[in-house]
Amino acid sequence: MKTIVHVTADFPDPMAGAKTRSVLNLIDNTGEYRHVVYSLNRANWKTSLVALPFAPDRTALAYGAPPKGFLHATRLKGVADWILSDLAAKGIVPDLIHAHKFSVEGLVALDIGRELGRPFVCDIWGDTDLRITEVRRDLAPKWREILREARAIFACAPWATDKFEARLGLDRAKTTVLPPIVQDDSFTPSAAIGQPRLMTLFNLNVHKRKNFGGLARAIMTAAKTVPDISLDVWGVGTAEAFCEVTEIIHGVRGDDRIRLKGRLPEGEFTKTLGGYAAFVMPTLRETFGMVFVEALFSGLPILYTKGWSVDGLFDPSEVGYACNSSDDEDIRRGLLRLVSDEAELKASIAELAARGGLAPYTRAGVVATYRQVIEAAL
Repeated sequence: MKTIVHVTADFPDPMAGAKTRSVLNLIDNTGEYRHVVYSLNRANWKTSLVALPFAPDRTALAYGAPPKGFLHATRLKGVADWILSDLAAKGIVPDLIHAHKFSVEGLVALDIGRELGRPFVCDIWGDTDLRITEVRRDLAPKWREILREARAIFACAPWATDKFEARLGLDRAKTTVLPPIVQDDSFTPSAAIGQPRLMTLFNLNVHKRKNFGGLARAIMTAAKTVPDISLDVWGVGTAEAFCEVTEIIHGVRGDDRIRLKGRLPEGEFTKTLGGYAAFVMPTLRETFGMVFVEALFSGLPILYTKGWSVDGLFDPSEVGYACNSSDDEDIRRGLLRLVSDEAELKASIAELAARGGLAPYTRAGVVATYRQVIEAAL
């Protein structure tokens, strides 16, 4: 059995149990490999490295590092040294190392791979990786070394490949788009309801990043053309977040048109979405946004941001509208397009699913892509 060592800051562990399940989903669906996981957690910069084994082949690591990228590579070098010592103590010789975020874990994998003479692969997660590589331009030679020495690169979406190629000279020939595994991946067509009822779903704590203010303003201007247009806002957050979002709604005088719905009932995602004309979320920056793909699997047209999230995975004319999220007027145009062409778009999405256009984004499709690249890297 081949052994893959995963270095990841996105893995649920006892130090941070609410992390995404993206890495865990890949591991759970590729049981033909031995997966050894080092789950990273950045702590107060004065903190020394603390290790907590929490399951067989699973170790949580807390390491101290200052904010804003100070001592970034220096502190991660200590993480790499610790992992090397731990692998040696356990007699583990990896066949492959997988770094799950370019600008953080990529630095660790580069050191481990060189020391052990083993290949590594690396993920590009657009938002975080673009911000860190921008802030730490002095590490550009190191960033290029990672891209050059990685056996393969996984990008969340085509736009991430484009931006990294422009910034650091990414070799597209060894880059594969690998979206995260979504929870709901069986297609259910959505019949046109003929009503301009729109929905959005996000963690209210990050409403600024999701551009809820821009969306609320666009809804109110769209109402001048479509008087009965409405928006349901699903999602939870802190009390402060609910207050802030409510103040935004009050500020645009949208109390009768924009409604907070709270938590989406568990197990009723597809059923709930079926009662809407479209899903809308014009985020300012978005690495991927699994909810967009899940909305498509529910047959719902989507409004998303050009150059971010799922842009480049689909033809926007087939699935909805790719907007300029910093332009309220363009968001309004997108909302009107989704409302006026609801039946056409829902039929287009059903046709896309019928010809296999959503297959790469199913659990089976993502795992097959991952397995193919890993086998080639090995």
